[in-house]
Amino acid sequence: MNSGYEGFEASWHDLFWEAEEAPSELPLIEKFLEDRKGRCCLYIGSGSGRLLGPLVTAGHDVLGLECSSEMARLSRARFPDAKVLEEEWQNHEGKYAAIVIPAFTFQLFLDPQKQLARLSEQADALYLTLFFPWAEISGDLPPNEWYFDRKVVLPTGETGELETQHKIKEQIGSLVRKHRYTLRDASGNIVKREETVQRLRFFTDVALKNLLKKSGWKIINEINNLGEGDDNELVYVATLHLIAV
Repeated sequence: MNSGYEGFEASWHDLFWEAEEAPSELPLIEKFLEDRKGRCCLYIGSGSGRLLGPLVTAGHDVLGLECSSEMARLSRARFPDAKVLEEEWQNHEGKYAAIVIPAFTFQLFLDPQKQLARLSEQADALYLTLFFPWAEISGDLPPNEWYFDRKVVLPTGETGELETQHKIKEQIGSLVRKHRYTLRDASGNIVKREETVQRLRFFTDVALKNLLKKSGWKIINEINNLGEGDDNELVYVATLHLIAV
C-alpha cells in the first residue's frame, strides 16, 4: 500500500478533479500573489502542475516543490516553463516572499505547530487551505467500510474507479483515509487495483486559531468554501491569508 501520489493516484488525480467540477483555487491564489509579482514564492505540494502551471503562465514567479517523483514528472511534461524541485519540504532551505500550500497539503504534515513555526522562518506571508471533514464526523460517510467515491472514463476508453475507507478520531483531529483505485476495461472487467493511505490532521476553528497564534501567524483574510455559497453554510473548506508576527 502506497502513502504517496504514485501510480493511479498520480495519473488519475487531475481527471478526478476535472470530473468533480469543484471551484478552482486558482483565482484565490492569484489574488494572494497580486502584490508579490516579481518576487519568488514557494508552492509546497505543487503536484502535477494543475495550479502551478497557470500561475507561472500568468507571470508569477513561483517555484514548485513536490515530493512525489511521478507528480513532478507529470508537471514538467505538462508545464515545462514551471520549475519544480523534487524534494521533501522538511529538507528544503530557502527564504521566499510568500509560501503557498493549497489543496489541503498542510494537513498531511506531522506536528503542525512545529511546521508552522518553520514556515514563518522561510516567509512572512502564507496561503493555506484546509478542509473540515463534516461528512465523516456526522456519519454521512460510513466509517471502517469501503464506499464508492467517484469514477472517470479514461482517454483509453477504460474506466477508473475510486473507493474510500476512513477511520476518524474527532477528539485528536485525526483522519485516516484508504483509497482503492480500480482500472476496468471497456467490458467492465478488473484490469488492476491499487491501494493508498493518507493520514491527515484537521482542526476546529478554536484549535486552529490557537495553533496559529502559538506558531507566530496572524489571519488577515479568510475565505470560506473557496468563495462559493453563502455565509450561513457550514464551512467545509477554509482558505487563509496569513502574515508572520
